[in-house]
Amino acid sequence: MKYTLFLLPLLLLLCLFSCEPRDEVITTDPAAVLEFSADTVLFDTVFVSRGSITKRLKVYNRNEKAVRISEITLAGAAASPYQLTINGVQSPLANDVNLRGGDSLYVLVQVNINPSDENLPFLVADSVLFQTNGQQQDVKLVAYGQNAYFHRKEAIGETVWESDKPHILLDSVLVQEGATLTIRKGSRIYGTDKSVLLVNGRLLVEGTPEERVIFGGYRQEEAYLTAPGQWEGIRILTKSSDNVIQYADIRNTLYGLRIGNPGKAGTLVEGCAVSHAYVDGIVAFTSDVKMVNTLIYNCGQYGFGGLGGGNYEVLYSTIVSYNNRMVRETPLFVVTDFIPGTEIENQPTSLRLVNSIIYSDSYSLKDEVLLSPLDAATEVSNNLLLTEVYKEAFAQSGNKLNEAPKFEAPAKADFTLDTLSPASGAARFLPEVLSDLKGTTRSTSLPDAGAFERAVD
Repeated sequence: MKYTLFLLPLLLLLCLFSCEPRDEVITTDPAAVLEFSADTVLFDTVFVSRGSITKRLKVYNRNEKAVRISEITLAGAAASPYQLTINGVQSPLANDVNLRGGDSLYVLVQVNINPSDENLPFLVADSVLFQTNGQQQDVKLVAYGQNAYFHRKEAIGETVWESDKPHILLDSVLVQEGATLTIRKGSRIYGTDKSVLLVNGRLLVEGTPEERVIFGGYRQEEAYLTAPGQWEGIRILTKSSDNVIQYADIRNTLYGLRIGNPGKAGTLVEGCAVSHAYVDGIVAFTSDVKMVNTLIYNCGQYGFGGLGGGNYEVLYSTIVSYNNRMVRETPLFVVTDFIPGTEIENQPTSLRLVNSIIYSDSYSLKDEVLLSPLDAATEVSNNLLLTEVYKEAFAQSGNKLNEAPKFEAPAKADFTLDTLSPASGAARFLPEVLSDLKGTTRSTSLPDAGAFERAVD
């Protein structure tokens, strides 16, 4: 009897634990991580005065068992402009928050900033850190620290974008047929992941060598400066004509510049730098494009493509791929009379390629130029080209084939010419092009090939 009395409490305790619901049993497995409603909490409201805005972040435990979040905190701690409210308590730190299996909780995030404070960075960023079973996860917090022009989904008529504040594209913006969007020199345009600039009218970008126009992704942290695919890019539509894009940097796109306006007055791209496009840098379909003093580098497919015919003039440009993290399977420079995967073929095609550099450090691609048909190339002269297929066709006319250009620092995206570059003095003087991408005066006797001039008379 006494043994029965002794065992009874142990049996009751065992029964208690064995009856505990599985979703309340706390796991210590490091693989039992959390999920979140978003990897970034973006505060995209138009700030016009000092104030606070609150957004919700939902935290999920997809595991069968419960997890104990040992710490939820702001990376910026007390210095952060953000505040957290967890389980109804406002604090920059919460400890030992239990979350049942299959359950979720809300974290309220509040930001307090003064957008008129010019000392603030353009983006005010922080992170919410979650510590669970020795694993750290984070959710980014991003707010606009300065006032800006915010463009949601809209169709615009005759419009001027001034340079006094950044322009944020939150969705598609369409320039309507017959209208002109003028973008003043020095303007900054940042796109979010759903944004694209559609042009069915006319686009006039008035950048200068001293005050370039910037098109890029809205994330300005260093890790995102070379990240492709952050926004779609610029698309020239069928009714658009007579576009001029001068001294602009276009980066972090899906497609940098996509042109499709057959039979319309052409597009001039001058003094531009197009980089880190997930697909193509500049691609045109049955269109007329003139490109001068332009740098295109490190795109996922074509640097420059003219497909389905059209008229293309490429002067003093540098189209390259060096230290490219994207796996590229297409040549850098392509002009064809057909569009792959369509019935469009045998279209009238012409190409004038002069004083340009087309090269890469790729070990798998020895032909960075593809022309079809070859006789579409009305002039190919004074270029540095990486090509095996056209070694005989382009051996004359001042071209230098399969000679490394010797850039100053390609690992740092510096594609100016080294003093020993074979592109130095290799170009032919063109009276219509008197300066380079940076505004440096071109030599009148022995100019340099590519977008950058090293020597001056």
